[in-house]
Amino acid sequence: MAERELDSQAMMNLLRQDSFPGQRWDECGFLDPDIRDFFDDLLRTTGLKRADVIRDANISRAYGYQVMDGTRVGGRDYYLSIAIAMHLDLRTTQRMLAVTQSGGLHPLIKRDAAIIFAINHGYDNFKLYQFLTQLGLKTLDTGME
Repeated sequence: MAERELDSQAMMNLLRQDSFPGQRWDECGFLDPDIRDFFDDLLRTTGLKRADVIRDANISRAYGYQVMDGTRVGGRDYYLSIAIAMHLDLRTTQRMLAVTQSGGLHPLIKRDAAIIFAINHGYDNFKLYQFLTQLGLKTLDTGME
């Protein structure tokens, strides 16, 4: 609990300044400064290989490696597709979206609610595609359809 209070105090100190914190969010531990380290930790934790995740995410090989290295910024749908391919839980998916500054999933947005449902029920990218199509919602746009 004390650690959370320190994070809150650091956030309040940043917000009291005259300018928006910008790149200094990582000083409070809110964003991971190195996306590659974040993905490496996820791969190590899940025991998955980068090539398998990129294939299962239905992302072009070169682009997938660049996105996971942090040398290119991917769109939100790319990161969602990677999260689905890695079988991440909702909390870790939301963390990934925060680290990549992609905007979290919001349950009051119909498409986001459907994606949350899919994550909670262990859908893969193909099953998520079918599910979103059945609901008449925009599918994940990874450029490989």
